[in-house]
Amino acid sequence: MTKTMVWRRLDSKEAFIEAFADRPLVGEGLQFTIHADGQISGMAGPDRLLGNWYWQDGMFCRTATLNDEDLGLDREIIEQCGDQMRYTRDSGKGAASIVTIKPL
Repeated sequence: MTKTMVWRRLDSKEAFIEAFADRPLVGEGLQFTIHADGQISGMAGPDRLLGNWYWQDGMFCRTATLNDEDLGLDREIIEQCGDQMRYTRDSGKGAASIVTIKPL
């Protein structure tokens, strides 16, 4: 019998920090860390990704730059399935991406 993996929405800052903060995340062309202190750092392909984040109204909110290009503010719904994080942009109405906690 195959175990079905279920996505669970994280709706608090505490749950998010416990699941994903300060752990390297990797995805298609991405490697970044969302730090518990409110910072974001990493790479998107060859480009440097920097930003800040906070939690508001059950959503992950971030501002970021990619090689000094302002990406603006985005509010994202965060879901967890094991060691994977799915984030859906534009308050849950935009594109979704999946990243995985990088093994040590």
